[in-house]
Amino acid sequence: MKKIFMILVFAGLITDYVFADGTTDQDQDSKAKIIMVQGTLVDTSCYFAEGQKGDDHDGMEGCGKDCLNSGVPAGVLVDDKVYILIFPSKAFADVVGKTVEIKGEAYGNNLIHPKKAEVVDKDGKKPIKLTGFEMM
Repeated sequence: MKKIFMILVFAGLITDYVFADGTTDQDQDSKAKIIMVQGTLVDTSCYFAEGQKGDDHDGMEGCGKDCLNSGVPAGVLVDDKVYILIFPSKAFADVVGKTVEIKGEAYGNNLIHPKKAEVVDKDGKKPIKLTGFEMM
């Protein structure tokens, strides 16, 4: 009986895989929505693990920068929501913990492919260089 049940489960999984058409809502509407967010740039590893928002934490100077340089995804913390940046994180390594403004294509609920990025401080906005980082 147990063998028959497992065979039926396996057959159901195979059937779903074979007949799945692979479409998503994003596939049907291929144009991404352009959004702009302003918040604190975080390294997602230390933020999600320990709530760290700056570059220096847990007695480690430059931890956020090191994380982004090693490939940990960058994120923008806006209130309690983190937008994950779909972009090589090295482009943002020097601005961990700073206020940034990101304009780009939104995918799903919290993914942004940046097209323009700026650091925002008391003196105004300064561009973050994005060219040369993207592989497309």
